[in-house]
Amino acid sequence: METSSLDFLYLENDPRTHQPSACIYLKTVGTQDYAEVKADRLVSAHCLSFLELDGEIRRLQAELDEIRARAKRKFYKAETMAAHAS
Repeated sequence: METSSLDFLYLENDPRTHQPSACIYLKTVGTQDYAEVKADRLVSAHCLSFLELDGEIRRLQAELDEIRARAKRKFYKAETMAAHAS
């Protein structure tokens, strides 16, 4: 099974803007070359400042918190149903 983790890419001189930029991307374990970062693996917008990147990180944290809450409800519901079935 292939696993992934989050990482960030910082460019001193983004070819699109000629300014520094950064983004968060999904990194496949073993991928260390930034040239391998593909646009379909980006999980944030390209950010031109730390504040923009921090906002993207906060957005991702909020999404993960929502996923955690939904998963918690599902697992606790399943546990409750299993307890009542026995």
